[in-house]
Amino acid sequence: MHSRHPLRPAPPVDRVCVTSRFNRVLALVVWALAALIVAGLAVATPDTWLVSVIPAAWVSVLAWVALWQPNICVDNDGVELRNVFQTVAVPWPALIHVDTKYALTLYTPGHSYSAWAAPAPGHMTSVRAARHDAHSAGGTHPHSDGGMRPGDLLGTDSGQAAHVVRRRWAELQGRNAIEVGVAERTPVVVSVHWYTLTAVVLLSAGSLAVALLT
Repeated sequence: MHSRHPLRPAPPVDRVCVTSRFNRVLALVVWALAALIVAGLAVATPDTWLVSVIPAAWVSVLAWVALWQPNICVDNDGVELRNVFQTVAVPWPALIHVDTKYALTLYTPGHSYSAWAAPAPGHMTSVRAARHDAHSAGGTHPHSDGGMRPGDLLGTDSGQAAHVVRRRWAELQGRNAIEVGVAERTPVVVSVHWYTLTAVVLLSAGSLAVALLT
């Protein structure tokens, strides 16, 4: 089944990427602590401090892989989920649903893809986000009808990412810029981060060796 209206190309729009501010702040904290530990060992044990570099590098790489690197990017071609060890590119024609129950999750026929960078909030985060949204709405809770998940609140990672995805999706649909009826035969591209995976494995082995030898 195809659209009744001819497809019209959407005007160029800048690529928008969303990251988790909390995760990035946490990554900075981890890197700072790793640097302080190495520096402290260099002063306290100048003869053996070099062995701490490998574990510190391992922790730093894990912080980059799991906390700093993940993001969600949206453009006129689709949504890209950059997760820990893989990137998932979901074209707009393949997308059928967006959910935030546990994390920002994109649904295609027979598959679902979750965003590492946009987990749904816990209870306390949901309460703070709801208060923030209510204040922004002039003192009235914008979701008092109960029709929206806590993960949809704009003050949360999942809610912010979902808002960006849904807004672009709606804009493109409004311009008839997305072909309909082709979701089942539109491929989703999944790319594994082989270099990152290799680096983590090697540094994990090195850290284990240091732990066993010291």
